[in-house]
Amino acid sequence: MERLTGRHLVHETVHSLTHYEKGFFHTVWHFIVKPGTAAINFLQGKRKEYQKPVGYILILTGIYILIHNFVIDRFDYHYSVSSTSALDVEEQSNIFLRTHFTPFMLFIMLVSAIIIYLVIARGKFNFIEVLTLCLYGGGTYFFMLTLSDLVLGVLFRVNVISTDVFLWQTILSALYNLWFSFDVFKRVPIRLFWMKMITVSLLISLVGLGIMNYLPMLLMKIF
Repeated sequence: MERLTGRHLVHETVHSLTHYEKGFFHTVWHFIVKPGTAAINFLQGKRKEYQKPVGYILILTGIYILIHNFVIDRFDYHYSVSSTSALDVEEQSNIFLRTHFTPFMLFIMLVSAIIIYLVIARGKFNFIEVLTLCLYGGGTYFFMLTLSDLVLGVLFRVNVISTDVFLWQTILSALYNLWFSFDVFKRVPIRLFWMKMITVSLLISLVGLGIMNYLPMLLMKIF
């Protein structure tokens, strides 16, 4: 079996930007209900039935940010904090994030891949293979966030940029990361399996929360 390398990922990226795969919704469904099987199939070369990883995450994050912005604008959602100055900082930070979403998202994918590789995958998969899994997992998570915004923000009129919703998104991230990691790595012998699974899931969720909520503020202060 030919291993996945940087050259392969570049080729997949070019292909994903010039072709739309018939297996897009098939890919979404499989990476929700049986992510381990889908991931291993892709890494082992059974790739025709799956959307290419870079195109997958770009499409789903694009859909998410469009829906997210629509829900916020349509229902006029704002941060709710006691201080007017704090409110202004939070609002401006969120606007900055939403207008520069792709770089933040790709940074999260890179950091997530580093965490998974160092904690659990080293010696089992190479880094490019782990990064590919993160692209699939990240795209699927943003699909879940899109559904969450529609259900909470549209059906139940819940402010989707509130602290409670950010907490829910962090919990959802931790649960999906745990499920994804478990279903992939249960197929290989790993010492301290559950401790590493939980560690990876919590670290990725907390890093994602920090990057999305606090990195925009830091960058705004610097620049």
